Amino acid sequence: MTSRERVLKTINFQEPDRLPKDLGGTTGASGIHLLAYKNLREYLGLSTENIKCNDLMQQLAVIDFDVMERLHLDVIQIEPTSFMPDWNPYQLYDDFPVLVPGKPVLTRQNNQWLLKNSAGQRFIKPDSSYYFDAEDGKSWFSFPIELTDEYLTELQCRTRELYETTDYALAGKFGAAFGNTADPEFLMEMMLEPNEVDDRLNVECEQAIKRLKLINQAIGDYLFCVVAANDLGTQRSLLLSPEMFRERLMPHHQKYIDWLHEHTRMKYFLHSCGAIEPLIESLIEMGVDILNPIQTSAAGMEPEKLKEKYGGRIVFWGGGCDTQYVLGKVPVPELIEHVKERIKIFASGGGFVFNQIHAIQADIVPEDICAIFDTAHKFGQYPLNIN
Repeated sequence: MTSRERVLKTINFQEPDRLPKDLGGTTGASGIHLLAYKNLREYLGLSTENIKCNDLMQQLAVIDFDVMERLHLDVIQIEPTSFMPDWNPYQLYDDFPVLVPGKPVLTRQNNQWLLKNSAGQRFIKPDSSYYFDAEDGKSWFSFPIELTDEYLTELQCRTRELYETTDYALAGKFGAAFGNTADPEFLMEMMLEPNEVDDRLNVECEQAIKRLKLINQAIGDYLFCVVAANDLGTQRSLLLSPEMFRERLMPHHQKYIDWLHEHTRMKYFLHSCGAIEPLIESLIEMGVDILNPIQTSAAGMEPEKLKEKYGGRIVFWGGGCDTQYVLGKVPVPELIEHVKERIKIFASGGGFVFNQIHAIQADIVPEDICAIFDTAHKFGQYPLNIN
């Protein structure tokens, strides 16, 4: 069975030949930090030249085909910079240059890196830090890509080539979040200025559907899903009440998802961190097909509970390894048992793609990374037989 067939079968709640696996093929939360990726490549005897970064904020690596083959991965992310011809080196770390798409406003200043976007917002990475942080505490840096006819034609050509020359499942990540729920000011506005918020989100939704139409026309035939992100939970609770979610945010998600399901064959993939169990029923109702990262260390997100209550109705993309309390914190034998236990819980009946919970961080050693993916490969064969 090919990777593409395997993923399609799984997300339709059927058991494929083996458990599909993802590392950096969908959302940034499925990825791996540049330093951990460099160390992994060294450990595997692979070249560490030309390592690419398509997410400067989280310092995430673009996964190469040789690593995909070694870890038996099944998914490739198609996002705005995927086929950019111009990647330039920046010495973000002492021991290796990092290739970055285009030429962002990225400069050295007082023992730190300073990044600016077109709106003048500043993002800073001190030499002691593994990440860029927004100076205002809430902005996010994205590479500016305009969906011109020329860009879409090139995107279509290159995506079709990748689809026809590989067997990987292709996930499209072109953005579709409605409101910044990580911004306290936005949360207050939903309470104090609901009409203004609704008007603004209506405009955002229309713009998102317009972009979706262009992406669908160009590459919709090659993608199995579109990836969106809207963090709705903290470690212990929701960021907003279920009632507020249903009243203020759900209608806009619903409108977008309805268009997607009516006009394309793609699934809707939503990334939302935290203790979001009280919202999962609403997410299913509004049409979310795939949920990530399944943060099982958050309150109310116990794996057994999620599988029993929502299994067969929403795809669990993640939950395969706890990066908060397990990965990098326990010996390899214990790590292996942890992954086996997660497969036992989530994998029966399909509807589960193995992915660690959020991005693998800079200090995770390659032995641990190989252990979780090798365990998922060894014990993720269907029919399941895990002791």
